[in-house]
Parts: sequence; structure tokens; C-alpha cells
Amino acid sequence: MTELIWLGVAFIGALMLSLDIALAMLFATTVILVTGGLVPLHLIAEKAVAQVELFPLLAIPGFILMGELMNTVGLTKALGDLARLIVGRWRSGMGATAIVACMFFGGMTGSGLAETVAIGTLMIPLLARHGYPRAFSGALIAAGGSLGPIIPPSIPMVIYASIAPSVSISALFIGGIVPGLLIGLSFLVVVVWRVRSIQLVEPEEEDDQSLLGVLLRALPALAAPTIVLYGVLGGIVTVTEASVLAAAFVTLYGLVTRRIGLGAVFEAAKGTATATGTFGFIIAAAGPFSFFLALFDAPGLISTLLADLSGGNPLALMLILTVVLIGLGCMVEATSLVIILAPILTATAAGAGIDQLHMALVAICALMLGLFTPPVGTNLFAITGIAAVPIEKVSKEVIPFALAAAVIVLLMAAFPQIVLFVPDLLD
Repeated sequence: MTELIWLGVAFIGALMLSLDIALAMLFATTVILVTGGLVPLHLIAEKAVAQVELFPLLAIPGFILMGELMNTVGLTKALGDLARLIVGRWRSGMGATAIVACMFFGGMTGSGLAETVAIGTLMIPLLARHGYPRAFSGALIAAGGSLGPIIPPSIPMVIYASIAPSVSISALFIGGIVPGLLIGLSFLVVVVWRVRSIQLVEPEEEDDQSLLGVLLRALPALAAPTIVLYGVLGGIVTVTEASVLAAAFVTLYGLVTRRIGLGAVFEAAKGTATATGTFGFIIAAAGPFSFFLALFDAPGLISTLLADLSGGNPLALMLILTVVLIGLGCMVEATSLVIILAPILTATAAGAGIDQLHMALVAICALMLGLFTPPVGTNLFAITGIAAVPIEKVSKEVIPFALAAAVIVLLMAAFPQIVLFVPDLLD
């Protein structure tokens, strides 16, 4: 127990000194190794390497490369045009278009940051032309970007299932569809409500686009996630193989249609390598940290504490845990939390008789709220640069989106069938 306290103190202290989350985990484990003498010092390297050797994690660069290439090829714009055709005729149509585009793009990369940058670059100028304040535009796209890790394919789901094998990746992918749609719909409600107080303008008429033409341009973009979902859910390929097939499809499409050349593919590969390195470093750093959490029985202790707080009531436990996870997601980088908390959540669910898939989906959705909320929301910081507005103004506008998403996640926690009925149908 003493060692666990020191591990937590060292970790929190490093975060308070503004160390990156990965460095904070490495610092905490090094302190325990040096002062405790419990295990050999070289264990840091061994556990870090073991953590990134998990085969399903190879899907991450595949999904990132697919998203990079889709943006380069112009398929992101095709998705935006399709979204605009579906909902763009409403009074709040352009704001709704941005959210629907995020929902479409959420099924492409699995990354919230990539989605925020891609959709933000495309939609911010269009929203400005229609009279949307830049702070509100930035807030709705930062919030919409959180759908990327929820609507399958999802990088956090791949990581969670890799660390907690009691939940399959295919089950998480199936289960993530309804939560993603519900959270996206809650964002649409916020947009409709907020637009009532905005003086919109009608820009000059743009070229009419036929339904057939828009659909034809969007089909290649919709084909990529179809390859992933059909391949994984149909048991034809693994999630890693599916990610490579989807990335290869987008690459071939771009080369055959001459929308990109080999130079663009190389640039996308470099961007993928950089992003993968960032994920890899965080995952590797979490290896020895998670090892010590398990060694000091943190999952069992936290599970017992939560059970005592909830009085043994599974519903109360889920609600308490959801509130805690939302708070943690606002303070600590989400990917790291998924890695650290997956074993703890698995043990808690097992001890309380909660469905493992229900626990995993609620936890991932709760943590993703932190992507667009201060103080560490990566989507928030990315969109302020694109929208060219101070983060304080965007943070104020993001509050209704955060509250709407929190309500949906709490409903998911209270009513398991919201997230389980689709997996149950396909089981």
C-alpha cells in the first residue's frame, strides 16, 4: 500500500510540474524502482517493449494512414458535401453539416485529433461565410471530433481490447455505433438551440450539386470504413489486417484517379510515423506503470473502494465511476487513461457483476469528453489555431456540448441496453 501511494504521489507530482503524461509515468516508475529495490531496474525497458508488442496495436498506423490519405485525396471534402446534402437545408444546416461530417469521418480514422484538424480546416471557412461566430464554430468541431474515437473504427477501443482481452475488438466496434450516434445527435440538438441566437447570413448561391454526383464522390470515402467493419465483424480479417486493407484501398484510389502521387503518399507515411510514434511512446511508458499498479494490487483496492462507496449497488457504482471518469478525462490525456484504467475497470466490472462490454464502452465514451474540454483537451487546442480565436472563448462555447455528451454517457451507464442491444442482436 505504501509503494502504491508513493507511485501515485510521484505521478501526480510530475504532472503538476507540467511533465508530459508519458514522462510522468516513466518518472513515477523510476522512482519506485530506484527507491524500492523490488525488481531489477531493466524492468522498465522490458515492460515498455512488451506493451508495444501487442499485435492489435499495429492497426493504429493503418487507421492513421487511411485518415491522412483521405484528407490528401479530397475524400474529406466529399464527406462534407454529402453531409451538407443531408442536413444543409435546415436553418442551422451548416452547423449540422459540420457535426454530420464529423460523424462520417469518425468512421474513418479512429482519432479525435485527426478528425478535428481535417473537418475544422474544411468547415471553419464555410461556417464563417454563413455568419457562425468562430468561437462557436471551433467549439462544435472540437466536440464533433470526439466522435472519432467512439464511432468505429476506434484507436482507444483497439488499445482497450489489447490490454483487457476479456472484451473483443469486434464487440467494441459493434457497441460503439449507437453511443456515437446518440452523442452526435445530442450535439445536433445543441447546434439547433444555439443557432437561434445567431444572426446567420446567406452567402452567394453556390453551384447546385446533384444527389447522384455527391454520392458517387462520397462512395470511395464510405467504402474505406465498410472494408474495416465488414472485414472485422464478419470474421474475415483481423482489425490489423482490415486497417491495412483500408489504407491500401485509399492509396490505390488516389493513385489510380491521379489525385495524389507517390510524393503525397510518402508525406502521408511520414505524418503517420510521427503520430504513431506519439501513440507508441505513451503506450510504452504505460507498460511499466501499469505493471506496478498490478503488482501493488491497485485494481483490487480501487474495486473494493468503489464497491464500498456504492453500497454494492451496480447502478450506483456505474454512475459514480462514470462521473469519476469524466473528471479524469478532463485532466489527463485520454489514451494514457485507457491504458492505465483498462485493468482496473475490468477488475471492477468482474467484482460487481457488471457486463465487461458495458463497462468498456461507457468508460471510453466518458474519457473522450476530455478531448474537447479544458484544461488538456487536445481537440480544443488544435481547433483554436485553425479558427484563430482565443481558447477562453472556445472553452465557453464548448460547455453545452460537454453537458449534452455527459447526459448521454450517464444514460448509457444507467441503462446498459442502450449500448448492448446491437451487440446482443448480432451475437
